[in-house]
Amino acid sequence: MGVLREYKSKIYGKKIVITGTLSKPRRMVAADIHHKGGLLQGAVTAQTDFLVVGERFGNTKISAAFKFGTYTITEKEFMEMLREDAD
Repeated sequence: MGVLREYKSKIYGKKIVITGTLSKPRRMVAADIHHKGGLLQGAVTAQTDFLVVGERFGNTKISAAFKFGTYTITEKEFMEMLREDAD
């Protein structure tokens, strides 16, 4: 019998902020984040790991991400990351 190892997704324990309009309802994206062990934040801080950028975004969160050096990804990149976890 093999050794069981705990699986952790790429976003497990990561602090994530969303900005802009997404292709699916924000509550569904939030559920995906929580299901994979991520932590959804409302604003970018020095502790934020990812800023997910959708369509028609404002400048406030983008500026904060630049200020703090937060990794910024598109919604498409983020969804691909979630899909890779499922493989």
